[in-house]
Amino acid sequence: LGDLYGMHWPYKQHITSRNEKLLPYHDELKKAGACFGVAGGFERPMWYSLNGEEPKYNYSFNYQNWYSSVKYETINARKNVGLFDFSTFSKFDLKGEKTHSSLQVICTANIKNEIGKSTYTHMLNKDGGIETDLTVVCLDKNYFRVVSSAATRERDKHHILKYLSDEVSFTDVTEKICCLGLFGPKSREMIEKISKDDFKADNFKFGTGKYINIKNLKVWAQRISYVGELGFELYIDSKNVLELYKILIEEGKKFNLSHCGMHAMDIMRMESGFVHWGHDISPEENQYQADIQFAVSYKKNINFIGRDALIKIKDKQLDKRMMMFTLKDSKPGEPLLLHEEPIYLDDKIIGRTTSGNYSFCFDKNLSFGYVNSGNNYENLKDKNIFIEVEKKKYPVEILNKPLNQKNYKD
Repeated sequence: LGDLYGMHWPYKQHITSRNEKLLPYHDELKKAGACFGVAGGFERPMWYSLNGEEPKYNYSFNYQNWYSSVKYETINARKNVGLFDFSTFSKFDLKGEKTHSSLQVICTANIKNEIGKSTYTHMLNKDGGIETDLTVVCLDKNYFRVVSSAATRERDKHHILKYLSDEVSFTDVTEKICCLGLFGPKSREMIEKISKDDFKADNFKFGTGKYINIKNLKVWAQRISYVGELGFELYIDSKNVLELYKILIEEGKKFNLSHCGMHAMDIMRMESGFVHWGHDISPEENQYQADIQFAVSYKKNINFIGRDALIKIKDKQLDKRMMMFTLKDSKPGEPLLLHEEPIYLDDKIIGRTTSGNYSFCFDKNLSFGYVNSGNNYENLKDKNIFIEVEKKKYPVEILNKPLNQKNYKD
């Protein structure tokens, strides 16, 4: 009740019921200056203080006190290498002879049934709305791992179990398996110094994973990226993750490694044009509206959940579509872009925003949002488009492609 009737600050964190779920390397992150937030009950780093300042939110509806930290984190990750904490992401292991066929029915993409191959996909409701946003990786024969966000753990679990074959075993391994993300242009060079495995692009392609050894530790490494940089997700048993963390930090000193929090990750995913479930996509949107229809496979010749609805949708004019915007006059926190801000064409509202951030790498106020039927890049690019914040309309430019154009798949 205290939170309900208190001020609803942007990025507000709960005060009570804290420190209930701590990662094995929590104390190390704390020493590194982490300011923690809560997701799925876990304490996870949101940003890291600089110069010994207290890692604490000073809430505001404009400039955020953590901007200087996140500026350093994002710029350094794009220039050198950043260490991201992905351990709080939901992780489900599915095993059994019918695992692949069952996933093919639940997922929209054609799930790769080859050891080491990963697939980005969605799960839909029968109306074509997006219920989950996740990655499926084949770890072994008849053995797949589903990785999703921390906040949607129970929701995603419920949706999967609702449709999963009774002959498939389902195990929630979120606490058992930790994950550290190593991303940035120097990530390959760095990991080659602590592992004898082959990380060259030709032998470790984007969208694949394999077991590697880092020093004496067995690690599942996979090449996918939510931040638009070359890098590796490193999965390891939770009892060994502290040792892995210390190895990465020690070696990282030679490569200007920086800790990166969730705010840095969110900014970098927006710079790269990646959507976020709960903001940009939800059961109220379909993949065509969100312009992520690449995650739909009709070729797999399986009547996956939501397929019939999608076939009807794809041949009709969209009633709304996702677009990316930047403010023409961009300053951090002036205004603070979040979500649910009206989008105007001249003096008429044509849509709403879904995500907002300030990109320090590109010096732009960045926003995602949906515009109404009939509007697209071609017929809006030369028009007067505005986003309204606190009763003031700010002129915007429409992006035809993401700000970050790095080829992180090589």
